[in-house]
Formats: sequence, structure tokens, C-alpha cells
Amino acid sequence: MKTERGLSMSIFVVVLCAALLIIVSAIHQWKLMILLVVLFAASAGVLVWYTAKINPDIADRKEIESVHIVFGIEKKALLKDLEFQEILRKKYGLVIKGTKTDALAVPEGDLQSIDGFWPSSAWAEALFKLIHPELLYKTHTVFNTSLVIFSWAEVVEELIKQGVIEKKNRQYVIPDMKKFLSLEEQTYQSLRIPRLQGPISVQSADPRQDTSGLLFIGARAVVLNRGNIPDEKEIARILPEILKICKGMGKAESSADILFDRYIKQGQSRYPMISGCENQVIEYYNIFPRYQEMIRTQIRVIFPEPAVLSEHPFIALTKKGELLLTALQDPDIKLLAWKKFGFRSGAENDPGDLKAIGLPEHAEPATSMPSAEVMKKIVEAM
Repeated sequence: MKTERGLSMSIFVVVLCAALLIIVSAIHQWKLMILLVVLFAASAGVLVWYTAKINPDIADRKEIESVHIVFGIEKKALLKDLEFQEILRKKYGLVIKGTKTDALAVPEGDLQSIDGFWPSSAWAEALFKLIHPELLYKTHTVFNTSLVIFSWAEVVEELIKQGVIEKKNRQYVIPDMKKFLSLEEQTYQSLRIPRLQGPISVQSADPRQDTSGLLFIGARAVVLNRGNIPDEKEIARILPEILKICKGMGKAESSADILFDRYIKQGQSRYPMISGCENQVIEYYNIFPRYQEMIRTQIRVIFPEPAVLSEHPFIALTKKGELLLTALQDPDIKLLAWKKFGFRSGAENDPGDLKAIGLPEHAEPATSMPSAEVMKKIVEAM
């Protein structure tokens, strides 16, 4: 409204000044004509200022700057999203140029060409600090998402009967991770679920390449260490058992997204249970509408208690990186990241239709996990 009023005023003043110039020129009052030209120039200057004032988009228009970041692959879809890109470009004058990285991979050597590092775990941030101990930078955990077990309604109902899973106000939880993992000593035939055979197992993505796979291995390490967080000495004792478990899962997928896609498309008989992160089901639900009904009616999402979190800290290495860090905390970006991609950034997020499959509104308190050094030892042993 203000913009239209400013435009109308501009047109009115221009037409009035032009008319006066024509009249004065016709009667040969040259001094008066010069005065009017000066007044016309001053009016034009005032109009430019006024238009900018009532139209912040023009006043605040920035030169577009490219920000080069190294990011965890889990955020690939978010960074490619056109709405996300538009918010960054229009509100902050930023365009992201990104390079993907795996679970514990961190930038080393010369960082001159990198404005920021956005991994998918606090472990990667800790390793970055170890590799670059003298480096000063700003950092903030922008998003987080929980480690979960994805399964099917039929399987979960039987596990509730077995006392391994509990249902609390629509949410499915694992109160005792040790008891849950002990299922792997049994077969699916013992659960008497039609069409399921063979030993019970939870498939996960390759921990060397995927954060959710690494989180699941970390949770297993705590269970194997009698519920205590293993240090670098204790991990040596339980490492053979961890490697045996990993070997028993067979060839793991390189990413949780590939594993989740196969879980959805190949169904319960091929993938009765997999580990992944909560955000995956929200992202998939939005990207592939043809699977929405199946997800709402057949999929179940199970949360360990206490929660195991995949954190997404952003490390700003330059001034442009700091601008991006500020932009990523924009309320519009936070809302978009939750609704379309399932990344949480606050204490409460409404899951909408996906309440039915066990997604909670509130983020649960998270448990501590082994250190980055311990997790690196596990990965290197693999």
C-alpha cells in the first residue's frame, strides 16, 4: 500500500514539474526555468529517499554473495530446496556452494577456501577442534534429529506384547535398549509374525559413511559396556563384539537415505526393522506423496529412551560464514526445515499427520554418547 502511494506521488510530481517547465519555457522566463530545474532535481532526490524508506526490499537489497561450506550429506535435500534458497538469497543476499562429506570426515589442511563446516554430529565438531586446536570460530547447533528404529505396525504390536516396546501417548519407545538388542538372539519365527523368517536384526547404514549408522553403533557400545559410556581403554575390550555385530549385518548401505528408500519400497518381509533418523520419514513423506497413505497406516517410528541425538552444529570460519550462521537461525528457515525435512530446532514441533506413526511434539532429553576419539577408533577398526 505504501509502495503504491509512493509511486503515485512520484508520478504526480514528475508530471507537475514537466508541465511547469513547458509553461515557463513557452513564456521565456529562463531564470524561473533554472530555478524549477533545481527544484525538480531536489524533488527527484527526495522521492528516491522516500521510495527506499517505504520499500525496504529496495533499501536493503544486497549484492549476492556465495558461501562455500562443507556439509553432512543428511542436509543435501534441504540445501537443494528452492524455498530455502530463496529465503537466503532475498533476506540475506547469500547463495550456498556446498561440498558433501561423510559421517566423521572433517576438513583438514588449508581452510582458506571454506566459509563454514556444517556436520551432522557433535562428534565431527569435536574432531574438527582436535585437528584445528588454534583456530578461532563461532559455532552453534542449528538443528537436531533423533536416532530411531523404523518398523511396521504388525512387528511393533508383537514387540509391545513381548514388553520390549512401550506405547506412551501415541509414541513408541524403547525403555531398555539392552533388552531390545537382545532380540537379535532370537528368530522372527519366535515372534509368530506371518511372512517373517530368520534371525532378528536391525539393519543400519554403514557407520563409516553415515551418521545414523554411527549413532546406532555408539548406542550398541554403551549397551555392551554394561550401560556405561566406554572410554578409549574400555572400547578395546568390547570392540571385537561390535565388529562381529557389524559383520553379521552383511553389506551395509552407504547412506541411511538409500536404506530408508529400500525399506519403504521393499517392505516388511525384506526390512522388518532398520535404524535411521527421525527426519527421514518426514522428508520422504513430503517428497513422495504416493507413499503417504502407506506411511500413515503401516510405518511405526520407535524412539530409544533416553533419546540419542544427531546434532547439526554450524562452524563459521569467515565473516560470510557468520552471516550464514545468523541466517540459519531465521524463524522462516527453522519452520521450513522442520515441516519439509524434519529437522528440529526448538522444544516443540507439531508433527501433524505423522502423530499417527509415533512422532512426538516435544524433543526428549538426550543421553550422553562415547567421545569422538572412541567413535573414531571404532570406525578405523572397521
